[in-house]
Amino acid sequence: MIERESELAELAAAFAESAAGGVRVVVLQGVVGTGKTALLEEFGVRVREAGARLLRASGAPTESSLSLGIVRQLLAGEAFDREGAAMVRGLLDHRLLADAACDGVTRSRVLDGLATAVLELAEQSTVVIAIDDTQYLDAFSQDWLIYLLRRAGCARLLVVFGWRDDDIEMSPDNSRLLCAELYQQSYLRRLLLAPLSSSGVAQLMAGRLSESGSTELAAQAHRLTGGNLLLLHGLLEDSRAAAGGDGLPAQLSTGPEFERAVQLVLARCDPATLRVAGAVSVIGEPSGFAYLDRLVGVPSDRVAVAMQVLTRTGLVEAGRMRHPVMAHVVLNAFSAADRSELSRRAVDLLRACGADSLTIAEHFVASGRLDDPSAVLNLVEGAKQALKEGHARRATELLRLAYQVDTGGRRRVEILALLLRAGWREDLRASVGHLPELTEAMLGGRLRGRDTTLPVIMLLLQGRVEDACSVLSRLAADVPPGSGPSWELEMVRMWLADVYPGIFRRVACESRESVMPVVPPGAFGYRLLKHFQGSHYVGASAEGLVRTDEALWQQPLTEINLLPLILALRTMVYAERLEEAEQRCRELMQACLDLQAPTWRALFCSIAADIALRRGSLGVAASRASAALELLPVADWGVLAAEPLSTLLTAQTLQGKHEEAARTLALRVPDVMFETPFGLSYLLARGRHYVERGLAQVALDDFQAVADLLDQWGMAQSETLSWRTEMAAAHLQLGNHETAARFAREQLRRIGTDGHLRVRGRTMRLLAATRDLHRRPPMLREAVDVLHRSGDKFELASALAALHDAYTRLGDAGRARSVARKTNSIRQACFAEQPVRRVGAPDVLEETEVDMLALSDAERRVAKAAARGLTNREIAGKLYLTTSTVEQHLTRIYRKLGVSSRVQLQSRLGVQSPSPTPPSRTPPPSRSRDGPRHPGETTTGGVGDRARPSKDLEGSFRTTLTDAVVSLHRWRGRCSGGEEHPVLVPVAVAPQRCSFTWLSSCPITLISPITEGGVIA
Repeated sequence: MIERESELAELAAAFAESAAGGVRVVVLQGVVGTGKTALLEEFGVRVREAGARLLRASGAPTESSLSLGIVRQLLAGEAFDREGAAMVRGLLDHRLLADAACDGVTRSRVLDGLATAVLELAEQSTVVIAIDDTQYLDAFSQDWLIYLLRRAGCARLLVVFGWRDDDIEMSPDNSRLLCAELYQQSYLRRLLLAPLSSSGVAQLMAGRLSESGSTELAAQAHRLTGGNLLLLHGLLEDSRAAAGGDGLPAQLSTGPEFERAVQLVLARCDPATLRVAGAVSVIGEPSGFAYLDRLVGVPSDRVAVAMQVLTRTGLVEAGRMRHPVMAHVVLNAFSAADRSELSRRAVDLLRACGADSLTIAEHFVASGRLDDPSAVLNLVEGAKQALKEGHARRATELLRLAYQVDTGGRRRVEILALLLRAGWREDLRASVGHLPELTEAMLGGRLRGRDTTLPVIMLLLQGRVEDACSVLSRLAADVPPGSGPSWELEMVRMWLADVYPGIFRRVACESRESVMPVVPPGAFGYRLLKHFQGSHYVGASAEGLVRTDEALWQQPLTEINLLPLILALRTMVYAERLEEAEQRCRELMQACLDLQAPTWRALFCSIAADIALRRGSLGVAASRASAALELLPVADWGVLAAEPLSTLLTAQTLQGKHEEAARTLALRVPDVMFETPFGLSYLLARGRHYVERGLAQVALDDFQAVADLLDQWGMAQSETLSWRTEMAAAHLQLGNHETAARFAREQLRRIGTDGHLRVRGRTMRLLAATRDLHRRPPMLREAVDVLHRSGDKFELASALAALHDAYTRLGDAGRARSVARKTNSIRQACFAEQPVRRVGAPDVLEETEVDMLALSDAERRVAKAAARGLTNREIAGKLYLTTSTVEQHLTRIYRKLGVSSRVQLQSRLGVQSPSPTPPSRTPPPSRSRDGPRHPGETTTGGVGDRARPSKDLEGSFRTTLTDAVVSLHRWRGRCSGGEEHPVLVPVAVAPQRCSFTWLSSCPITLISPITEGGVIA
């Protein structure tokens, strides 16, 4: 008995006192689920073992009107001998009891005879009478108990009552007299049973689950159940079932057993308490409890008592249901008509008390009163509040319902505009489908003001420029003469000029007003856009970047602020403040998760991909760009599709994954995208891909198109689109060294010596390639220094590789070795070496720290579990998923992180394998007990594997061995004065089928223990 030792001690003391001679009465009081019945049973076992005579009975609501129903339970059975049993049966005869109801003499005969039978038993041994649920005691049994106690005297008699005090509406005729009689007696003990504490819950869990549970899990169980034993047992049963029935569950789960326990608790509540529970479940917020009495239809003092009972039973905490499942079970206890009526009354009361719009809208839906004239208005207002609080999905549901209910179409346009706002966060494709109707409404003057801002922006992003310009002209015509346009309208115009610089000059200048708009203090989006307009293409001042920081830290993420925040982030990226930009980007992506806005998250994920690409982290860049395109398909991006596609195409190209890059290039993009600066980035990425594939002549057309469009738009001075550097790379491949040098020098002249480190370093490397061999090292050393400061590991490795090649060809072996060591140190700081792109090109580098931005929350949990070595089945049981779902998650995880096996996933996440395979000649088959861990997973050979090793293993081995060779050469020279001596290098791991021809010039012997002392040269 957990946390019941003191009660058992009190019962034992009362039993000892009664055995010594004297009546004792113990009342065990508590609500349902506090363990009264279990305590009575445990005490009954103990008194039987002590030789006492135990008489047991239990009350019930259905038997509270049966005459002597409790006494019949107590005295039936084997308590008496044959003669005594016959006398008791005669006194309990139904006809005799019927006469006793109207005849005092007969009634007295029955009471005295039954009491005498019990007192005679007490002369033989101690008699213990235990009655559970005494609150349902019938009137005749109550009279008999009072009669017995008054005449017991010094009889060895102990009476234990289990009294549940949560049924407030028990019959007033039953038990009231007994309470008055007992509470004034000195032989009475009252024991109040409380629910289990958190430590008691932990102790019970350890006993039920055969393991010692965590303190956190026990505290969570206590929060969910309030220590109520019925609820706790149901919760543990469901949790064990969810965990497969083995050991301690990873987390608690509610299910059918928990719901059944809640139903049992509710079944013990009186009707008024049940109605109060229904009202609490309907309202859901503690603020509504002030008018629960009007909602339930009972006095406020009765509501207060019911709330105390519900709190003590563990259903309610701080004025609300502890768990949504509890509220669901409570409402299911009512009929559909009663639930609807309860919600209808809640709507009226909430509206009268000034409740918030979303709460009223929720109750409107629950009540089914959609034919009410105010239904559409309440649904729309509730949706607006849901959007403001970040509940886009709920707002969409309310708006779609309002759209169906609004048969007259009076608020149809407003609903569609709000649907666009909500859908832009979560379901962009469904929202874009409403653009034609919204465009017609704006042109017809039925949609004006702030509601037009987002539709026009969406028209621009979807490439519907003509419609956007027509709408802007129509909105400008509505501006009264002499007054300025709205700041929202001016903001859209600025976006048009920024996104479509060429089209804007032709069709939008005519609507520009000379009067400045009135900008309210809260119009952050307009102010930020005004400040940074065009700066992300031509550079930003230090003061501007400081303002960007303040904007990103202080402003909320809303529909109006989204695009200006993206613009501010872009400004930081182009100013090469990559670490700060990524930090802000992570914060905004987390805000998108909180706001349930996957579309917005895709936009910031695209920026994060560009940041990774600028750092030379090609694998991270590719995974982030792929994640962005998975969150939002290419067709839904509109002209913004160029952003993730450019990053993905460049990353795949530089990784040498030309087939994947070709598939990316084959994705269809809108033609109007090339009327935007986003399209220029796409053209540069496509041209660079052509150069890497040996199609430099084709690439020149793309680079020249970029130059022509910039000149046409008046943006020829742009410093961020380095088309001249790409021109130099293309001409260099074609062998036009003079032309390549001319473009490179022009690029360096335009960007100057401040900033643009990545472009400057790469351009200097290309310029060095156009010079004579002996003139290359100085410029390449400068390029290395610049690229080191830029943080771009890929370009830095490329410059080092070019410098190493120059020193090698010049015969300067010492400097070549020094550069090689620097290159190796960079590679070791990265995750893994990738396949070589082409002869003479550096290996692609990757970050050691895994990038998790590309994974969803569910994918992160699966990835961490898989990296710890769990099988698919074990992951499914731990995370409460199906095995098929785990496999689908792993498929996406492998693609996003660029791995093909769990071994690579462990390395990527930095997790050590829990049970590494020891070296052996014949490796065990790589198959788990539940089959292959992943359908498309490849296996990597362990130590001694005969299979072909992975390129990661070979690359790591080669890098380590290269360092060893260099060190041994230097050691041999110092020790022997240049004399040749063979050097033996023990090799613990020698991958099979690796090419060691690159060591042919080294007089070093490798001894492999795998060949049992055999020597390989």
